[in-house]
Amino acid sequence: MASGHETSADPVKSVIEEMIYVAVGTNVKDCKSILLWALRNFGGKRICIVHVHRPTQWIPNGLGGHHPVSSLDERIVRDYRKAEGKIMNETLEEYHSICHGEGVQAQRVWIEMDDIGKGIVELISRDGIKELVMGGALDKHYKEKMSLRSKKAKYVCKRAPLSCRVLFICNSRLIYTRFA
Repeated sequence: MASGHETSADPVKSVIEEMIYVAVGTNVKDCKSILLWALRNFGGKRICIVHVHRPTQWIPNGLGGHHPVSSLDERIVRDYRKAEGKIMNETLEEYHSICHGEGVQAQRVWIEMDDIGKGIVELISRDGIKELVMGGALDKHYKEKMSLRSKKAKYVCKRAPLSCRVLFICNSRLIYTRFA
C-alpha cells in the first residue's frame, strides 16, 4: 500500500487539532464544491487535502479493449501506474491551487487502496484525523433533508473512528454530521 504526505510547512503537533481534512476525488469539477465549502466554513484553519488513489486493475490495449493488470508484463503495469501517479499529482495540484487562490495554506495526503471508503478510514486512523469534510452524494442528487447517498460516505460514517467528526456535503450544503 503506497501513500504520501506533502506539506508546504512542517506540521506542528499543536496545530493538528485545527487542521481540517477534506476528502476529494479524481474529478475536480465534481469535488470543487466540497473543498470550497470547507474553505469558506472553516476560515483561519489549515486545510489538508485527502485523496485515496485507486490504481486501475485494467489497462487499455490501444484497440478499444482492456487487459487485466495480472495478465500484463510487470514493466508495462509499472509504466502505466507511473503515468497514473503523475495524473493524480496534477489533480492534487489543482486542488492545492484552489486553496492558494482562497488564501489558505494547504497540505496534501494520499493513500493507494482499491476501496476508497476503506482508504479514507485508514487515513483517519493512521493520521489521527479529528475533522473530515467529504461528499455525501453527487451534487445533482441534492434535495432538502436528504440522507447520505454515496456508498463511500455510508461506509466512512459507519466505520470511521469515533474520535473523528465527519461532515458530509452535497451541492455546497451540509447534509449530515457524524459527531465525534
